[in-house]
Formats: sequence, structure tokens, C-alpha cells
Amino acid sequence: MKNFFVLAAVVFMMTAFAGCGSPDSDVLRIGASPVPHAIILEYIADELAQQGVAIQIIEFSDFTLPNPALFDAQIDVNYFQHRPFLERWIDDSGNELAYIASIHIEPMGIYSQNLTDLSQVPQGGRVAIPNDATNGGRALMILESAGLLGLTEGIGIRATVHNIEYNPLGLTVVELDAPLVPVALGEVDIAVINTNFALGIGLNPTRDALYMEPTDSPFANILATRTENANSEAVQILADTLRTERVRNFILERFEGAVVPVF
Repeated sequence: MKNFFVLAAVVFMMTAFAGCGSPDSDVLRIGASPVPHAIILEYIADELAQQGVAIQIIEFSDFTLPNPALFDAQIDVNYFQHRPFLERWIDDSGNELAYIASIHIEPMGIYSQNLTDLSQVPQGGRVAIPNDATNGGRALMILESAGLLGLTEGIGIRATVHNIEYNPLGLTVVELDAPLVPVALGEVDIAVINTNFALGIGLNPTRDALYMEPTDSPFANILATRTENANSEAVQILADTLRTERVRNFILERFEGAVVPVF
């Protein structure tokens, strides 16, 4: 799945915007993860069209692709990441993108195919985590919060496996591309899985996780765009529409607590 790029877009009604390939063009191109981001966008498409904003939803199943695609103007907005991920990408790439609004949080969870409680994690067990910088650090923080590991004091999201200073069970950490972590669930004892990928295989963190990330986590999913488009009318309409009471209720009902609005 490393280079998996799916154009799964539907172009809705034409708008009055002029031009081409920008948030002020006839179609606003939004890069999004399939679940839950694309589902939420599909829910508001008609409402956006009524406000003069037609959207094209372009689905990405690889976290490494939407920010370069946005910076290179292949899309106009993306909705797939949390703010620490965006900030890390900006630092690493030297390119600038703009944060627009926080929409929801997807609490990461610790899952197992064979265990029913974290107390059953065996000595020398194997745990799978995402291998990208921010989600890997976030997963390690969750394992620390669950009492399975201890990390270098104060390291936070920048933690890597080299920052594991306390490992009483002698766990082996297996780092994988984030979409592959749920695929490996049957080959490890436990796995820390991003909620969008958990939902994709029928797992709900509130029902299936052995441990769920605390709800005060700073990892809310956001809208981002290019800096020159941060004040675009179309982008602002998109952000405002995503943060309505109607969308809040839809998220809570549709995802049953696996996705939590932050507005």
C-alpha cells in the first residue's frame, strides 16, 4: 500500500467560482483518508454545493502523500492528519502549509487478535506500531500510558524505539507503515492502530481496544491548505460547515464514539 493512491472522487455541482486548480475554482479538491474523513466529507457535499462550493474527494491510503500533493497544488485542501504530524512534515520538508481548523480526534487504541486484557501480554511479546515519526511517537506514548513501557522523560511525540528506557516484559517493537499495522494483527501479540485504519477492518476503539488513548490527547485531525489559500472563501465555508452541530451529531452517531468531535 506504500504508493497506493486512489482517485475516488465525485465531482458535485458546478459553482460560481472562476479559475482552475485553486480553492477559488469550480471544484475544491480535498485529499482525505477513506475513513472517517471521506465519509464525513461526503455527508456535507450537498450542503456545500448549496453554498456554492463543489468538492472533489480524493482518497489517500498512505499518510506520506497528501501533504506533498497539497504543496504541489495537486489538491487544494487536505483532511487526514493531526497538527503534530503537519508540524513535523513542515520541519522535515522545509515547506510551509497552513492549519485551518480542528475537526475531530480519533483515539488510537491497543488491539489484539488473541488477548482479552493487557495483563495477558507475554514476556518477550511483539507489538506493532506505525513507523512514521509522529504516529510512532504517539503509539509509544500510548504504550507508556498503558504501563507497558517507559520512555525518556519529556521526549513526548518525538520518541522512537531508542527512547525506551523501561521494558519489563522485554517487548519487541515492530515498526510498520501505518496501513499495514492492522494487517499484521494476527502476527503480533498487540498492535497500536490508528482509528481510521481500525475502522477500515471493522474494529471500533470503544468496543474492541484493550486500551484507548486518553481523550485529552492533542492529536485532533485538522484541515490544512497552502498558505496563500488560507483565507479563501471556499476553504472557510468548508471549515465552517464541518464544524456545525449537524456534523457533530453525524460523527457521534455514525462512528459510535470511535471518532470524537473537538468543536
